[in-house]
Amino acid sequence: MLKGKLEVLAMLQTLWQKISGKQPRAAALPAVSQSQVKSATSRSFPALHSVNNPPPSLPDQYLPLWRLQAKRQIIEVKVGDSGRSFQTMVMAIDIQRGILWLDDLFPTHHTLEVGDSITLIHHHKGEMLSFTSPLVAWGRDYGASGLAIILPEQVRYLPRRQFSRCDLSKKAPIVVKIRPIGHDASYGTLQDLSVGGLRLSVAGNLLAQLAHGALLPVCELTLSEELHICCSARIRAFRMERGAHRCTQISVEFIDMPFEKQKQLQYFINNLQHLQRIGQENQSEPMRQSA
Repeated sequence: MLKGKLEVLAMLQTLWQKISGKQPRAAALPAVSQSQVKSATSRSFPALHSVNNPPPSLPDQYLPLWRLQAKRQIIEVKVGDSGRSFQTMVMAIDIQRGILWLDDLFPTHHTLEVGDSITLIHHHKGEMLSFTSPLVAWGRDYGASGLAIILPEQVRYLPRRQFSRCDLSKKAPIVVKIRPIGHDASYGTLQDLSVGGLRLSVAGNLLAQLAHGALLPVCELTLSEELHICCSARIRAFRMERGAHRCTQISVEFIDMPFEKQKQLQYFINNLQHLQRIGQENQSEPMRQSA
């Protein structure tokens, strides 16, 4: 079975070029011999190493994936805009070819095709690992099990509930675009923001379009000339505000924002909070002097 998986890797170069028009990170995918099968077997199976003793050749950025493989942890999978959840496990991490092999999805997905993207999610002690990657091969097409996706550049857990949140409700309005599945796009104003998500206010009643945990294929906003956010998100909370102007407050969680974009967003929030602290100190200084 593993030999079948490895043989298909020699075909991934053509598939990857078809998907993206780019060369894969590996310059070439060599033919697979019997000795390579045995070598890959020894590298891939977690039984050779304890959870606390990973292979020395494994780059640090892939330790979270290796621990999931070593513990045979169930990983949640989201596919496209369906909002349905599937399950899988890490079968092998192929650093050389830039491929991550996963077990067959459960329940079986019948419409997923090569080139479609899937999102992997795993929660651990209040933190979340999440990344999105394109499917490059089904093992079943070549006499093997499982599926192969492109190995991401960086994999890490991030706190879900410990992100520093910045209040933007009293600033110049920042427009946020969201699109619930099956509905037209809606536009609201940004209320607060963190690296993990945001809250926005949309005029009118959107309750019929929203559901807890539902996927938003589009969540888009521009914070500066250098920072434009466009990713998928998941609805975490929503409620109606019945004041002079009826509106819907929606809290969402980013689910597939690239790591580099997360760092840019964190830098933006840190700078904004620093400026807010300076403004608060300047406002309180005259009061202290008068007292």
